[in-house]
Amino acid sequence: MTESIEDPITDLAARRLLDRAEQGVEKEKPESPAETAVIVQSPEESQLPTVDFIKVEKNLASLGFFTPSSKRIKDAKAKTVNFTKIIDGKRIEAKVTIAPAAIYGLPITSDQDRYFAFQKILFDTQRQQGRVTNPIGFTSADILNLLHRYRDSGKNYKDIDAWLNVMSSTTIISEGAVYLAGRKALVKDRFHVFDRAVSFGKEIEPGKLADRNYVWLSGWQLENINNNYLLPIDLESYRQLENHIAKALVPLLQIWLYASREEGSFEKRYDELCEILQTRRYSYVSKIKEKLGPSLDELVSRGYLAKWGIEKTTDAQGYKIVFWHGEKFHRDRHQRLAQKDQAVQPQKKLSAARTTEGGETSRPTAPVQNTPVVQPQQPPGPPLDAELLAQLTRRGILETRARKLLEHIAEGQKIIDQLEWGDYLIAQAQPGSFRNPPGFYISLIRDNVIPPGTFENSRRRALREEREHAHQQWLFEEQQLRFDYDRYREEEKERYIRENLSEQRYQEVFQAKQQQFKRQYPRLPEQTITDMAHGAIRGELEPHIAFLGFEEWKNRRPQQSPVTAAEAAPATPEQGSGKAPQQNPPNGS
Repeated sequence: MTESIEDPITDLAARRLLDRAEQGVEKEKPESPAETAVIVQSPEESQLPTVDFIKVEKNLASLGFFTPSSKRIKDAKAKTVNFTKIIDGKRIEAKVTIAPAAIYGLPITSDQDRYFAFQKILFDTQRQQGRVTNPIGFTSADILNLLHRYRDSGKNYKDIDAWLNVMSSTTIISEGAVYLAGRKALVKDRFHVFDRAVSFGKEIEPGKLADRNYVWLSGWQLENINNNYLLPIDLESYRQLENHIAKALVPLLQIWLYASREEGSFEKRYDELCEILQTRRYSYVSKIKEKLGPSLDELVSRGYLAKWGIEKTTDAQGYKIVFWHGEKFHRDRHQRLAQKDQAVQPQKKLSAARTTEGGETSRPTAPVQNTPVVQPQQPPGPPLDAELLAQLTRRGILETRARKLLEHIAEGQKIIDQLEWGDYLIAQAQPGSFRNPPGFYISLIRDNVIPPGTFENSRRRALREEREHAHQQWLFEEQQLRFDYDRYREEEKERYIRENLSEQRYQEVFQAKQQQFKRQYPRLPEQTITDMAHGAIRGELEPHIAFLGFEEWKNRRPQQSPVTAAEAAPATPEQGSGKAPQQNPPNGS
């Protein structure tokens, strides 16, 4: 088997979640001792009818073997479904091809109906005999009874013959997609579901006719059934469904919802779902709803789902379907746990009654009171951070699960950093890499994964922006100081002119400079020549003025009153007047 390169260490939790979703066999065990110490049923729950679950082989339920359709699909040469498997922490691309016989076509919904009824017969056989062995005999009436179909219809009997042909002739080409529970391995091989099937009245061996239908299961089917690689299905609820896609989703949801039971919802890429269901893929949400809506709404009405939705994928390249766990999922799971507990109790009581001496039964000296176990009341913990709780639920994590997470975080754990690291990984990943984002976020927090130092989260970005803002503020203030210093120098020049030059003397110098610039630059406008003359006079005066240095002026600045922009404008000759300088007059005097 070809293995792909290991994923980054930060994707370990996601790989564990994918592994559970794609490979894990459902093992009904309590979440914690506290959850099963006392099971109290409400009056409504105690009145619910007991569900008689059947167990169906898991591969066919998860590989898309049965295609939802009301008619035989004979024009399809094959159906191919791609999977991502996680083996020993390594991501492996797997693929399965369902290759039908040309005269029968792909297995469809009605074939799944009869297969589930047949699995009921196998399940009853396994409970009675401990194992399933070949051949398995059954009458067509047995299948029709389980499906509530008319027994006096000749067409129904012919349909069972057609089903036996389909199950015997369809080939499963596995490229690492079929799991063998006995060997605990994914394999590359070619399989059939039934190695042989003989209908009632046909020759089962030379000179002998079959008194019923007989099926020889393939070796891999027997291996998985006898190793309990099975899914529990409520056959009664299943056969009440009317939509073909809804029926096809029932076993798939059993896998997906169980794998995401802690998160409360499961996400499946729309393109992958279309591949499994062999349905046309649409680009618009309205068409997706039109195709899937009736079936998903029926699953909601039957309690399989609480609700469903269509959302954009994290890469914004497609859509995903979000399934929220329905009350039937939780109710069925509690019933299975209760049934197992009831089956175990007699054995526990028998074991407790035996003594260590000669196997004799001891008599209790005092009656044992069947009182409920009362869990000690835990002191209330510190109040949870409402913003953190909102950040978790915003990413699809159920509030109850989010509260449990926050109750057990490490001191100083940076939850927001971890959530944003998860956002980044999901956004950068290839489409379909993260099939259960809420579970991935949970793993990052639960395992206290530290994002790399090169990752800029919102906290680091805020610090960087704060530093940049402070630097920009410093530059602005420094520029303002330079502007104010230049204005100070201009004011000093004006003051020097007022104190050292009379208006007449200033006009003489000004006119001399003006004539000089007119001769040098005859094409310049009059106003430009005027400005140049005023500027030249002030430039020649600068060496005679005792300006403060910039640093000295800046240190004195806090004691000075602020100067307005109007005050910063250079004084015109009309604004400035004063006495003529006593010494060192400007050139031209």
